[in-house]
Amino acid sequence: MTMKQGHGMMPSVEAQEERLEQFHEMLDCGLDVFNPRDNPQNVYITDQSEAARALADVTTLLDEIVPQRRLVISRRQETSQGLIRRIPNKKTPAIESCINLTEDDFWGYKVDPDVQVVLDLNREEAVRVLTGRRLHDCVGGKTVHDHYLEYLHELKRRLSATEILQFRRQQVVREQRRVDSITGAVNEALSICRKARLVRVDGSYKQSVRRNKTPECISNDLDRFIRNMRHNKRQFSALVLAVFKIEYGAKKGYHWHGYFIYDGSKVRMDVLLGTYLKSYWCDVVTKGEGAGFNVNVGEVRTTLSKRLQVPERHLAIGEFRKGDAIQEANMRALIRYFAKKEQSLRLTGQKSVNQLRIVRGPRYKALKQWRDRTAAREGR
Repeated sequence: MTMKQGHGMMPSVEAQEERLEQFHEMLDCGLDVFNPRDNPQNVYITDQSEAARALADVTTLLDEIVPQRRLVISRRQETSQGLIRRIPNKKTPAIESCINLTEDDFWGYKVDPDVQVVLDLNREEAVRVLTGRRLHDCVGGKTVHDHYLEYLHELKRRLSATEILQFRRQQVVREQRRVDSITGAVNEALSICRKARLVRVDGSYKQSVRRNKTPECISNDLDRFIRNMRHNKRQFSALVLAVFKIEYGAKKGYHWHGYFIYDGSKVRMDVLLGTYLKSYWCDVVTKGEGAGFNVNVGEVRTTLSKRLQVPERHLAIGEFRKGDAIQEANMRALIRYFAKKEQSLRLTGQKSVNQLRIVRGPRYKALKQWRDRTAAREGR
């Protein structure tokens, strides 16, 4: 099936952002926890897959299920006797998972206030004893389905408290700060390049060593990568900008997403650039312990195109084409993906790490000076 080329057929930025989540096949665990100084670049990161899975479920509950005006948590099925029974829908497993959560699931972590509301309600109510039963089973004069609905309505009431609403608004504000920071840096980099090449590479660790890696490990390795990019002008001389986002996934462990902008007048082969970046991370920075993939490679690019329902030539990788509205929309989706708001956990006493990193490469200074000199001459 061929994809439509018209702008009106392209998925929205929000839809692309959701499909990026699916593309990376991550059980995202939400890393955006800010330190007491409210510095939007210093965060704490979780390091247990069990907590990550629990947080993924509670994020679904808080962001997708509870906000709905009408809580639909099951579907109807007619039996052979003509009776109508309630059976689970796709939301039911997440609800039952959250109903079973206790403080023990997040032992050693300081959770966000809205997650704490869920844990407090679970401690006060005994709804967890109903999980595993059929939704139409009658317990205490009500069906399990009705007990679940009462639980969700009470949760919704508690989440409407002023302090919780204020906290969730602050999360949105912080996400927008990150969007603005990344957007400003990307727009400036593109404005000083007559031509630009866009490269996406993700880095992680081999499965054999993944469980031993801590937040400090990936932070130090990424710092080493960035230092080398800044000073190794032979290999990175055409690099204008790099944006990194450290994350933790229950499947992939600690990993980073990277977006690189190169001066297109100096380099053209973006696939080779991505391959080199991946190899440099895997073989040089991590001394053979690293893993990763290059999104610019043909088969990965094709998969991404199909997932996002955006034609390959309009993806925010490869050649940058000024005025390409579809490519610019895809870039906005990518930036929001890098800046996304998530539920979060804080390790008790854990040292903070810099999760979002915006790095100007060796080529940036020369291009900016050239632009400033040109502007000065034109202003005379």
